Amino acid sequence: MTNNEQTSPKVGIYAGSFDPFTIGHVDIVQRALRLVDTLHIVIGVNPRKASFIPSDERLKTIQELYSDNPHIVVALNEGLTATYAKANGATVLIRGIRNVTDMEYERSMADIHLTHFGLDTILLFSSPELAGISSSVVRELATFGEDYSRYIP
Repeated sequence: MTNNEQTSPKVGIYAGSFDPFTIGHVDIVQRALRLVDTLHIVIGVNPRKASFIPSDERLKTIQELYSDNPHIVVALNEGLTATYAKANGATVLIRGIRNVTDMEYERSMADIHLTHFGLDTILLFSSPELAGISSSVVRELATFGEDYSRYIP
């Protein structure tokens, strides 16, 4: 590439339920920003599924967390992540993985995203000290009245 050539900005999608958004998610966002120019944090909404935190509240919380970062867009999405990605000019999906189980699931999803939608997937391993943190663990602690504040931003 010569100095006269311009490249399109790299737009990535980091999608999940983020119910709730944890410090593990924050870590993936920070590292993903090294790879893309703009990162869309897309909160998947399934109206048929009960949530721990209402989607509009998750949206507001994450927007406030990144309000000073012009490289981050936070949105709700009720459809396919790949459809949202295409509509917003994204070419790559960012996924965080903590363990082998995550890896197997993400590999099968990455195959479909590539073959059906033409979207590449970048897998970021969780930082070792954050590998045990998940939204489901936070929800479990909250259900039993335990303090979970150290696991959320």
